[in-house]
Amino acid sequence: PLGRWWMDRSVTLAGQSWILEADRQRATVDLANGGRLASLTVEGYELLPAGGADTFHWGSFVLAPWTGRVRDGRFTFADEGYQLPLTAPPHAIHGLVADVPWQAIAPGSLGVELRDPWPWSGRVVHSMRLEPDRLESRLEIHADEAMPVAIGWHPWFLRELDGPGGLLGPVELDVAPGGMYEHGPDELPTGQIVAPKPRPWDDCFIDLADAPRLRWPGRERNGLELTVESDCPCWVLYDKEPQAIAVEPWTAPPDSLNLPDPHILGPGETLAATMTWRWRLL
Repeated sequence: PLGRWWMDRSVTLAGQSWILEADRQRATVDLANGGRLASLTVEGYELLPAGGADTFHWGSFVLAPWTGRVRDGRFTFADEGYQLPLTAPPHAIHGLVADVPWQAIAPGSLGVELRDPWPWSGRVVHSMRLEPDRLESRLEIHADEAMPVAIGWHPWFLRELDGPGGLLGPVELDVAPGGMYEHGPDELPTGQIVAPKPRPWDDCFIDLADAPRLRWPGRERNGLELTVESDCPCWVLYDKEPQAIAVEPWTAPPDSLNLPDPHILGPGETLAATMTWRWRLL
C-alpha cells in the first residue's frame, strides 16, 4: 500500500521501522512502539538511549493529546467530567500515543488515530526529515470534534556518547530560562510562574533566552554540540537520571487540561508544533 512513496531514497522501510539516512547520519523510527525515534546516529555517535525502565524512558516520543501529568487523571470540559487511565498513579501521564502502533502515511510522515479512552475523535500526524546537519520534525493534532489538547516531544539524550573517536561527555546543558511553573508537593503546577530554581531539574520552564544546547566535550578528539529549536512556549528539562537527560518542547505545561484557558480545537481545526535538532562537531 505504500507504493511509490518508498522510492524516496532518503527513507526506507524495514519491517516495522523506518530508516532515514543523510550523508553519515542515520535515524530509525519504530512504528510499532509509539512511532518513536528509536535511534539517531550522528557522525558515528548514538545520541539516544535504546532502553529504559518503561515505555517513557527511551528514544524520543510524541506526547498527545496532552502533555505531562493530569492530576488524578481527571479533568472537566464543557461542564462534563472525564477520567483517564492512571498511567503514573495517582495521575495520568504523557498522553495516549507513546505505546501504540503508528501507521506510515507518506515518506517521513506517520499518523495515529485518537480513540478510547480519549473521549473525542481526531488524529496525530508526525513528520520528520533528516539532513546532514539537522533533523526537522513537525507535529500536528487534528480534531474531528471540539476538544482540549496539548502536544509535544519527549527526547532523551545520553549523558555520554560512544563512537569512532572514543567517549564524548558527560553532557553539558546550556540553557537560560526566564521563568518556571511553580509546582506543589504533588509535582503538578500551581498555575504560578516563579524564578527558576537551581538544578537538578524536573520542571517546566518558559521564556528561554536561547535554544537549549547540549555539548558532549571530547576527551581525545573534538566534541559534539546539538541545539534543540522549537516554536513551543514550554520546555520541560529533566536531568535527574544517571544515564540520560530530557529536553522537551511542549505547547502547554503539565496538567494543562485543568489549568485556566486550555488550548481548545474546534471541529476540523489543527494544532501544530515544530522542532529542529541541529548538530556540529566542536
